[in-house]
Amino acid sequence: CLPVMMSFGNIIYRDIFFLPYLPKLVKLVVFSSVVHQISFSTLSGLPFAVGQVQDAGLIFLSAIATSLIRHCQKEGYDDASVLATVTIGLPLCTVCLGGGLVLIGKLRVAGYVEYLPMPVVGGYLAFIGFFCGQAGLAMMGNVEVTGIADWYRFADRDAFLHLLPGLLGGAAVYLTVRKIGHMAVLPLSMLAILLAFYAVLFVTDTSVEMARDQGWVSPLQASEPWYTTWEYLDFSKVVWSALPSQTLTLLSMTVVVALSSGLDVAAIELELGHPLDFNHELKTVGASNVLSGLLGGYTGSYIFSQSIMSLRAGIRSRTAGFVTALTEILVVLLPFPLIAYIPEMFFGSILVMIAIDLMHEWIWALRKKVSSSDYCIALFTFCVILGTNIEVGILGGCLVHVSLVGLRSEAKEMTPKRGEGQELLPDKSQENNVYFAEEKKEGDMDLAYL
Repeated sequence: CLPVMMSFGNIIYRDIFFLPYLPKLVKLVVFSSVVHQISFSTLSGLPFAVGQVQDAGLIFLSAIATSLIRHCQKEGYDDASVLATVTIGLPLCTVCLGGGLVLIGKLRVAGYVEYLPMPVVGGYLAFIGFFCGQAGLAMMGNVEVTGIADWYRFADRDAFLHLLPGLLGGAAVYLTVRKIGHMAVLPLSMLAILLAFYAVLFVTDTSVEMARDQGWVSPLQASEPWYTTWEYLDFSKVVWSALPSQTLTLLSMTVVVALSSGLDVAAIELELGHPLDFNHELKTVGASNVLSGLLGGYTGSYIFSQSIMSLRAGIRSRTAGFVTALTEILVVLLPFPLIAYIPEMFFGSILVMIAIDLMHEWIWALRKKVSSSDYCIALFTFCVILGTNIEVGILGGCLVHVSLVGLRSEAKEMTPKRGEGQELLPDKSQENNVYFAEEKKEGDMDLAYL
């Protein structure tokens, strides 16, 4: 979990503004994962559950962070105010999201969230892959890239040389994991990348300081006590006027995280072979997010693949979850920033691997597993998010889906019944929904990061 959580921290705070403050911000993300894991190990009906900061809300948090920066800078606020607004604004959004999930669970209406069309979710998941890949390449290349229009910056000689090893490493890890499919392959592959980097430094007689000066490793900051991790959360400097503009993004994030959590529980339910209380588990996710936000953390949910791996490994005790949390808290307690000794290509290769997996699954492989109309909706959603933003893309995808459902209904009414010389075409909508539910259980099992 730990390397992925640190990579997620780089995504949430991907804006170049955060670069000098990244070590402490990444620690906040890791601490948030500790809170989620303790919450799930305590409250969930699944003793083997693994809960961490999750990818479903990741892009929303990043979008909110970037939007708050732009608002504050436009109004002429100093860096301390920007940091305070973002590092307090994101946890407040997390608290609101958690409260919404608890309410949905208490009202026992978790099933209604699943009315968000599955092809739209597929398009969103594909965009998560694209976003992770773009963020990873930008981080490794030490360039600021916010969209396809900025991709020309990857062609810069220095940027390309820095991102190439991580790009190749991420692709190699993805292919290795898919080829072998054992749960130990991913951590061993990541360890191999780390060892290979330091082996190159040793052979070329290059010190870590030299590698840092050349842009291969994050800048080293002065060692500070662990409790200074929260020093940016200064309520007296928050630009409160910037927060109301994030309401639509917050609502969209709540719906997407609720749906994603429901699919996670559905995947675990398929593995267990007996029904689970979706409303209870959604309340668990909500309570975890409320606690995480109150402690300065971020959105999280079940990590379904690792939960299923724990189940298959025979883990039935909550102790395993607490051990995971203990391992992560040690990183927060370290008197030095761990990311200052881990190469950028390590985190970048993780993000590239995630990008390849998600985009392959939800753009390429999807075309053979759902109806052509649903595949077009997934592509449409992905492209609209890419060209505008998440909210517009999801709303646009839903509108197209509703329009196609209406057209299908009209066509069905006009189609002659069996025995009148024409045979009805099979309706694939239910088949598609079954695919999306089972895909959460089987599609990304080997990579085990979602």
